[in-house]
Amino acid sequence: MATSLPPPLSLLLLLALSPDLSYSHVIFPNSSIVLVDEMTEFHEELFSLIEKFLDIKAGVVGLTDDTDLNGGVKEFRRKLSELPEELFKLELAVNALNEELEQEKEGIQSNRRNVSGCELIWHLGMNLNPADGHYMDYLTGWHSGGSIGKEDKALAMDFLDRQVWKEPVDYLAIVRHQHGVVDAVKVFQFKYWGMSMLERFKDMNPGNVIASEGGPIQVSVDKNAPNLEDDPIFSVDGDLALNWWGNYRASRIMLTGGFTKGDLLTYHGLGNHMNCNCQSGSARDNNYRYEISNIQKCPYSSCSKPVIQGTDFGHTSYFQTGPVYGNYALYVSLRADTFPEPGTELTPTIEVC
Repeated sequence: MATSLPPPLSLLLLLALSPDLSYSHVIFPNSSIVLVDEMTEFHEELFSLIEKFLDIKAGVVGLTDDTDLNGGVKEFRRKLSELPEELFKLELAVNALNEELEQEKEGIQSNRRNVSGCELIWHLGMNLNPADGHYMDYLTGWHSGGSIGKEDKALAMDFLDRQVWKEPVDYLAIVRHQHGVVDAVKVFQFKYWGMSMLERFKDMNPGNVIASEGGPIQVSVDKNAPNLEDDPIFSVDGDLALNWWGNYRASRIMLTGGFTKGDLLTYHGLGNHMNCNCQSGSARDNNYRYEISNIQKCPYSSCSKPVIQGTDFGHTSYFQTGPVYGNYALYVSLRADTFPEPGTELTPTIEVC
């Protein structure tokens, strides 16, 4: 009875015996370490297999003088004898690939880890400046995750770190700051753990996600912080509401304490649009986009024009400019659940050990 080899090993045997196959056609298992272990075991068994084959060949030659059969057996033996060398080359290639992946992984981790080895670290994922000429509205950056801005101006202009944006996080700090100095911060623990910010903001259909429960786990506001009466984050309570939309109007981040009866758009937040295909993330009319707004002092239906922070919004026929309350930075962490107090000077990476 013929003995079948495990799938990865039979694939390797086929590779060595078939001249029409190349390494580029082989799809390796996810774990290269497991593959190397299997190849090592197979490598050892292969030498005994060749010896057994020599015995089989001798038996075949003794039973028949069929030239074609003997020639086929001889050719098969030749290919089989080459297999250890081919397997060794493949093993070296897999080892090199594994080493390259480990180096890449270590490189990412070292960039995200302070030299002290502390794991309680906040990383800047996004910064919003509502008056820098760039529109970080509902449709820009949040669900696409592409890099925005430059690292040397990460806390002065609109900015998105694409690497941070795609890493799993469990905590979000919304930090209002004045030229890089904290004046107000709220920290939330996400209700659903282990998801990246990119994954959370891709969840637009159906959207309307209440992403935390029990409100913020930290609220720290400087006693002299200005403009707190209608700030979209620091003048209301409640939980994080992400990708909140209705009737073509949407905000990426709102707080539930700002909702009003019958007219959710009396409240505005961070990353907004008032005429979008909100569930698919496309625009109906970009004249209605705006970056940061405040809780309006009247329902939208009776306000002549919503007041928008700064100048990063669509057409002035629909909005009116208001003062900039600060930049709003979104810091994320997998483990850190407290953020430095007001007065702290921000950097893209903050250790809290």
